[in-house]
Amino acid sequence: MIMRNLVNQPFRIFAYLNYLTPKSRKEILELLVGGLKRLEYRGYDSAGVALDSSDGKDIAIIKKQGKVRALEEEIFQHSNLEFDSNIESHVGIAHTRWATHGVPSEINSHPQRSDLDHSFVVVHNGIITNYKDIKTLLEQRGYEFESETDTEIIAKLIHHLWVQHPSYSFRELVEQVVQQLEGAFALCFKSKHFPDECVATRRGSPLLVGIKTKTRLATDHVPILYGKDDLPHSHKGT
Repeated sequence: MIMRNLVNQPFRIFAYLNYLTPKSRKEILELLVGGLKRLEYRGYDSAGVALDSSDGKDIAIIKKQGKVRALEEEIFQHSNLEFDSNIESHVGIAHTRWATHGVPSEINSHPQRSDLDHSFVVVHNGIITNYKDIKTLLEQRGYEFESETDTEIIAKLIHHLWVQHPSYSFRELVEQVVQQLEGAFALCFKSKHFPDECVATRRGSPLLVGIKTKTRLATDHVPILYGKDDLPHSHKGT
């Protein structure tokens, strides 16, 4: 499954999920970087990716100031990423940034994290207009911020809600987060507490989800359009 945001401004976020489809970490990283290259546009000042660590117990975040090419070079200099190890299910998220909050820097780049343990990470396109109010509330709850971005409050807010409501599903946590946000945005979340899951949402910014499957999908929540060449075999021609 591939997700990206489609907006009237340049594209910025990209996510990839392979479920029960073994791929090497090198393949996954190449796909994430390739997605960013296809979305890259002049003016971007930094880029980053987040993916499962090789042992599956943590999230690795790689960020770099500059163009996607600089991020690509940084990634493939990380020998500890164990490129050849195969992963059956995997979620990766990626982002190219055009600074709106905070100067161009690695610390202000996305993905932004909830804490030092990388419990939740998020990529974001858009602007959160009430982020200062939420930041003040979270600081009163003991959260410390490392970036100047409005995006970091999203990662810390979902962590705060998870602590308060540990029985909530990943989707329910994201729904609660979105209810607190004002502005227009497209978001994609990843969490080591919800392995093999990815939650994307939007308000005011369209979001495109591409799914490759051997069976026809059915949902009452979103429209599904099949290309003639992409229909499951038993449904071609219908």
